[in-house]
Parts: sequence; C-alpha cells; structure tokens
Amino acid sequence: MLAEAGRAADHAAMQREERSLTGGGGVRIVYDVWTPEDGPTGVVVLAHGMGEHARRYDHVVQRLGAVGLAVYAPDHRGHGRSEGKRLLARSISEYTRDLQLLFDEVRRRHPGPAPFLIGHSMGAMIALAYALDNQAGLRGLVLSGTPVVPGTGIPKPAIAVAKVLGRIAPGAPVQSLPSVLISKDPAVVAKYDADPLVHHGKIPAGLGGAMLTQMAVFQRRLPELRLPTLVLHGSEDGLVAAESSRLIAERAGSDDLTLHVYDGLHHEVYNEPEQEQVLDDLIGWLRQH
Repeated sequence: MLAEAGRAADHAAMQREERSLTGGGGVRIVYDVWTPEDGPTGVVVLAHGMGEHARRYDHVVQRLGAVGLAVYAPDHRGHGRSEGKRLLARSISEYTRDLQLLFDEVRRRHPGPAPFLIGHSMGAMIALAYALDNQAGLRGLVLSGTPVVPGTGIPKPAIAVAKVLGRIAPGAPVQSLPSVLISKDPAVVAKYDADPLVHHGKIPAGLGGAMLTQMAVFQRRLPELRLPTLVLHGSEDGLVAAESSRLIAERAGSDDLTLHVYDGLHHEVYNEPEQEQVLDDLIGWLRQH
C-alpha cells in the first residue's frame, strides 16, 4: 500500500544519489535514485522525453516520494548527463535495452512488488515499447504525451525526410522542436530554453526515423497491452496530437485503462499551471494500484 499524502506542501524528505551504468556500446548512462527517508513502499522508473533530462521531473519525484515511492530516473543515452552523441539513435530498442539494465538493478535492490513505469513523450514511447515485451515484470504503466501517430508540431516534409535519411544518414539534422509548444507557462519555456542539459539543436534523422517506425509498431501491437495503464494528454498539445492517446485507449487490450485529456493543456502536462491536478490524478491512480 502507498502512503497517504497531500499536495506539494506535504512532501516527504527524499534522498538523491547519482549513479551510472554501462549501456550498449560502452555508453555511460547516468541516473538518479530518489529514496524516501522512511524507506520505500514501492518503486517507479521514470523515462523523460526527447532532448531533455531526468532532473526536469524533480517536482514530480517529490510528489511520488510523498506516497513512499522510490524513483529511478535515467538520462537516456545522448541526453543530459549521459554519454553518447546527442539524440543519435537508429532504433527505440537502443533505449529499451538501456532501460532493461536499469530494471535489472532496480529488481536487484528492490525484490518486492514489481515497479511502476512512467514515461513522457519520447520517454512514453520508450516505456510503452518496453512494457509490451515485459508486462509480467511491471505493476503498472503511466504514459503522457505519447507519440503513436506523427505529431502536429513536425512539418510533413520533415517527416518524409526523416524516413529516408534515417536509414542512410542517421546523424543528419532534420528538424528542431519549437520550445514554445511545451507549455503555456512562459516561465517553464524560459527555464527550458536556458537549461544547458537540454538539447536545443535539431533532431537527427535517425531518431526521427526510429520514432516513426516505432509508431507503426504500436499501431499493430497495442491490443497486446494488458497492463493497468494511465494515459494523460493535453487537448492543446501542439507536438503530439491528443489523437495518439485516444488511439491507445481505443486499441489497448487492457481492461484497466484510464484516459485523461486535459482541456487547454499543452505538451508537458506536468509543467502546466494546472500541474497539481495532473499530479493529483497520477498519485490517485498509483495509490489505487
């Protein structure tokens, strides 16, 4: 059972430790381990989105810790503090293999109940891809801003270019993401723009192509998803259309799936002015599972 907790003012004290593991190709993957001082009653693995890093979710971690959850939050390869060429990948499986190594460590240190997996945007794509192949080892899945159909914020010509160049020139820069679309809160956007750990350049074709390939896989495999799943999306998301999350809800095979499409919210639902409502919904769902 997860502990009772209120909102942000009732945060439990959390201890943070930075660790690392060696991923595929010898790439050093940096991750944070957040542990409630009173000891955890459960574990969450948190996968951040494209171009960002795990410490942008510190406020989410604090809410999770308030209900007794330890949190393992990696910077994906080529992101944040981790090694690897920035955002360069040919397949989403490069990230899921790293995630498997982290889960191996989580299960070694926490042999009790299975962990929850939370992912946002590209991190939700990584989380869903991992979950489809590892459902027995997860307690539940939380997805926000998940790309299942090509995003509205990427021009169609850039999508076409990514499909071709992703195979022959994966490092070729294709398209940058307009930061103004992440949140309607100007302070969030300004902080994002000034963050040195955020990738502010263009997305390499390889990653763009990998994401498009994975979207097609999801559309085929969603009926296989049987896990308890919480799906979150902003109705005004200009990067990933809310249609993606509705498609997950329609096609997933889970008989325990909850969908929240928040009216007026943009892409980063945890970073909107209404974030406390989103976090309340997240914590409420976790406590029920």
